[in-house]
Amino acid sequence: MNYLVNPQELVFRAEAHIAGFSEMVRDEKISNLNLLELAIDVATEWTTEWDEDQGFGSSDSTYMLKEFIDCVIWNHTNGGKYMTKFTPSLSVVEYSEAEHHARIEQIENGI
Repeated sequence: MNYLVNPQELVFRAEAHIAGFSEMVRDEKISNLNLLELAIDVATEWTTEWDEDQGFGSSDSTYMLKEFIDCVIWNHTNGGKYMTKFTPSLSVVEYSEAEHHARIEQIENGI
């Protein structure tokens, strides 16, 4: 398959450039095989659903990377222990319930 982003590149970018990702993988003992399997799933989904007439830019790639990391969090960690956040760049941080509720309130209030 001719992916928008190669699955191995997703894993590499997360490990090399996303603050908190490598530490989470190490602490949760997530194997490289599990990472690659999720990266393949995400890259396949994005590639098959992407409109060929649309360009695929760096921000699109960032959101694909975010989706990959979110999948890793939900499939291989303890439920709500981690989350992705733009701080201002994409990073993995410990989940904060208080922050989550504040964010929901902002969304509900249209802020």
